[in-house]
Amino acid sequence: MPQGLREEQLEILKVLYAWYKQEVFRRREQMMRLTAFASAFLVLLLVTMLTVPSKPADFTMALFSITGVALFSAIFAYLILQQRNRHQMAKQALIEIERAWGLYDEGMYLVGKALYPDDWQTAWLGDRSVTVYLVVLAALTVLVIAGVLIRS
Repeated sequence: MPQGLREEQLEILKVLYAWYKQEVFRRREQMMRLTAFASAFLVLLLVTMLTVPSKPADFTMALFSITGVALFSAIFAYLILQQRNRHQMAKQALIEIERAWGLYDEGMYLVGKALYPDDWQTAWLGDRSVTVYLVVLAALTVLVIAGVLIRS
């Protein structure tokens, strides 16, 4: 184990590491669930709107529909971004604990190399999954708004 850490500090780090590891996975899963729910709702709305015959919407109804869809999507985008921020904070905490344990230090556990590759400390910064979630949400929102406009 790393030099300079007392036994009680190591125990605290073990507990925190497990908690933050769960938090990273929980936040990632929450982002996926939010995206799946919002996407499913928007697809259902689009399919229903385009397949169920009805009279054309007047301007006021179209405006309310577009506003409602935009607000719905904005709320879900906000929730996804909120989960991303918490995911990133938990990930940073994990990396700090891994640094404290010396997992990135060459020779600490393995001769001539580190236990964890050095780029693991920054690889998470290149994660583009939230961008994909938001692009899908935006594309479906645009499709539903276009559907409202076509029907009016």
